[in-house]
Amino acid sequence: MGWVAVLVVVSVAIMLIAFRVLRRKGREDGEHVSSSVDFSANLALAVYLLVLAYAAVLCRDGLSVSDADVQAEAESLTEMYWSVAPIPEAAPVRSQIRQYTAQTIDLDWPLMAGREMSPLPGQTLADMRATVLRLRPLGDDSKNLQQAALDRISEVSHARIVRADDAGTGLESTFVILMIISGLLVIALPWTLGVRPTTSSIIADVVRAGVVVVGICFIILISHPFSGLGAVEPDAFKAAQRQYDQIDGHFPAQP
Repeated sequence: MGWVAVLVVVSVAIMLIAFRVLRRKGREDGEHVSSSVDFSANLALAVYLLVLAYAAVLCRDGLSVSDADVQAEAESLTEMYWSVAPIPEAAPVRSQIRQYTAQTIDLDWPLMAGREMSPLPGQTLADMRATVLRLRPLGDDSKNLQQAALDRISEVSHARIVRADDAGTGLESTFVILMIISGLLVIALPWTLGVRPTTSSIIADVVRAGVVVVGICFIILISHPFSGLGAVEPDAFKAAQRQYDQIDGHFPAQP
């Protein structure tokens, strides 16, 4: 959000300065037409729209991939809870699964907007693995469930690493720089003619600047999968918590 505010303030300041300079030093519009300036402005507009469209596609794909990764991690947690539920001595594992899920929602999510993650859920996951390994199930069925739980822990551990990578990603600064440069050219090139601004030209300049700024701000707001517009929320983990309660109804935890 800071970048958006800075961009808006800078754009407004540049426009006010340009209008003031042109009003004082600009000449009257004598039907002066510069084909080279028109061509350059159209070329800058084409580049701007191309980069804007490509950046929007990249951001949308990043959001979709991050959301799918979160869904996969929550699903693995639910399946792990199912795996340990029939094992009578696995009540501590259930508690750790719930703890990891709650820590992910309460600790990880606020930090992921800043490209960081809390170390506590990772420690809980390691403790969970140790607890499952210490189980001494009776019978082949319980042993198979224990192995399934260990497999699910591996899946969750991998999914957590993937989620950390997703939180650390974002739109490359190259695209933002290209959008800003091409957008500035779209706005400023007509001013190189040195024509004193009129009401109609000011309206046109404001519209051009508005389109450019809104486009860049929109891309900045969707450039990170865990912050801004359309950010991935921990809804999948909250759904997993509700699933845990349903599983407990089928297999009540034994002390």
